[in-house]
Amino acid sequence: MIALETGPEGFTVSVDGRTIFSHSHRRPCVELGASRPEERSRRGTPPREGRIPFLPLRRYRIEESGDSCLVIDFEGRLRVSARIAGGALRLAFKRPLDRYDRFRFRLEAVPGESIFGCGERFGALDLKGRDIPLWVEDRGGGRELCPPPLSGNPARISRRNRSTCLPLPCFVSTERYWVFADTSSYARFDFRSSRHTVLEFRRMPKELVVGLGGSAADTVSALTCHAGKPRAIPAWTRKGAVLGVGGGTDEVLRKLDAARGAGAPVAAVWVRDWCGGRYTRQGFQASFGWEADEELYPDLPGFISRLRGEGIRFLGYLTPFLAADGNLYAEARDRGFLVRSPGGGEYRFGTASRPAGMADLTNPRALRWIKDALRVRMIDPGMSGWLADFGECLPDDAVLHSGEKAPDLHNLWPVLWARTNREALEEAGGAEEVAVFFRSGWAGSPALASGFWAGTQSADFSDSDGMSSVVPAGLSAGLSGAGFWHFDAGGCASGAFGSRKPECLMRWFEMAAFSPLFRTQEGNKPLSNTQYWTDPVCLRHFARLAGVFAALEPYHASTAKECSDAGLPPVRHLWLHYEEDPEVRFLDHQYLYGRDLLVSPVFRKGQELKEAWLPPDRWVHFWTSRTFRGGPVSLEAPLGYPLVFYREESRFASLFDSIRRTARRP
Repeated sequence: MIALETGPEGFTVSVDGRTIFSHSHRRPCVELGASRPEERSRRGTPPREGRIPFLPLRRYRIEESGDSCLVIDFEGRLRVSARIAGGALRLAFKRPLDRYDRFRFRLEAVPGESIFGCGERFGALDLKGRDIPLWVEDRGGGRELCPPPLSGNPARISRRNRSTCLPLPCFVSTERYWVFADTSSYARFDFRSSRHTVLEFRRMPKELVVGLGGSAADTVSALTCHAGKPRAIPAWTRKGAVLGVGGGTDEVLRKLDAARGAGAPVAAVWVRDWCGGRYTRQGFQASFGWEADEELYPDLPGFISRLRGEGIRFLGYLTPFLAADGNLYAEARDRGFLVRSPGGGEYRFGTASRPAGMADLTNPRALRWIKDALRVRMIDPGMSGWLADFGECLPDDAVLHSGEKAPDLHNLWPVLWARTNREALEEAGGAEEVAVFFRSGWAGSPALASGFWAGTQSADFSDSDGMSSVVPAGLSAGLSGAGFWHFDAGGCASGAFGSRKPECLMRWFEMAAFSPLFRTQEGNKPLSNTQYWTDPVCLRHFARLAGVFAALEPYHASTAKECSDAGLPPVRHLWLHYEEDPEVRFLDHQYLYGRDLLVSPVFRKGQELKEAWLPPDRWVHFWTSRTFRGGPVSLEAPLGYPLVFYREESRFASLFDSIRRTARRP
């Protein structure tokens, strides 16, 4: 029920006793601004503009007031309507004048609250006290090992550290409320004040939605259900590891046989170079050809069929780019299916060593052509899925078939990319058995994707971009509604100063065993990186942890069902179930996998003593069956034995104990 309280200074709007927003002459809740010409960027970076003056709307008139509906006019420049629908307060805006296109809205904040979400975030999990940009962009990889040329610029360093491929315009508060913005524009969520939260948009949002939850879990579930619940992930992904391998048919079989020979359960192979690739100074780069490399994989459909007969699925790799030296590029160019440049030609992406064009996702004929290409080259040959990379690279000066301005579609581009892939699968049939994972996304993406992965992380222990960085990223993604999330087990980027070492690779495997998907990655320098098949100790370690992952299949299925049914992410912040514990909101490097497993991975070289915080409950150490109550613990975590606990009251306790007894020693 909406409650409106008016006074001599202004008004306050509340729902079920909680203040949502307030307005006064001194502190107006809405402001409007007018754009200035932006500085264009080929790389799709956030718009950089000078200081924009905003006009505070101080005078108001209540046009309608009721328990379920409220309409307020601000100076004849903006009309705000509030209504209760779907258990949440929905705020819609109507601007009669076109002069103003920038918009700010102030929500009430609660002193002492923590804020989580805004998509996949690699920094501190609690966003309170921070100003968060919402713009889909490539974070890059190996930022510590391979600093960008402009890394000496503090402003550029700050921007890169805050960038993400998967921003989502929503957040949750530890005060049990959630906020979702229905917008595709560049936005900034300012959480720096303890008294209010400022939401700023480059274009007027269609709607702001504020919901209240009875508990932390209810709050996250309600946000996810409103934004679009994730799809169920195929059951075959839970049966073993997905091997990231390549090099041609013989090499894939050799690496697969090494894993199976060591006793590792294998669900699929992920072959990044199915359409070829090349080595550059940055390492291996897959081709953007969308066509099987006949040299490496001379009979790809036959190879896929052979693997399927042995119970092994095949996954590929895909981007919206088309390599300029490929056959499909010429066809797309001649038919006008590529994004165009301001000069009228095809927009060229990439470097001189790998120029490419990008399919225009606003062209209906191009979409039909893309979906047909996916069916003929990937679905019909029998692929069980692929990693659909990129989607965040629409430049501001691109010319689109629809006539829409590229900056207005930039954040929606990965959604269009995901929808194109989803429609291709549904039209071909059997979409429920195919898994397509994305790196980039925006509001609407989680309902279209099989899941997301953390992108290009350093193949090391570094905090900013290595193994430890993916835990807060996964937690924030899950708290934003992107539930099915995973990472490259082993990382990807190795720079000029080092390559992946055996210990680091084994620690990645340990974390992957207690996650929704165990998918390995050769990395950008596969010949210099340690691989599971190049080191006997790593191979035994990998086989053991892959076996643990496969043995958890019933538990994986349970967490996946909770995600698709109730919107609760598999990788969870402890706050979801232990909000009464004041310590848990600050824990961003340990996580709950589902309801019953608590994981505190090892992120330091040579570390074998690991600490964790156990929330109020009875916890059983996964490897020794020792029982602990809530509070700090410090236990040995040698290689092969990551620090993992399970709830004593879990209905899967007997499963966890059987895994402890049967897991082979490394």
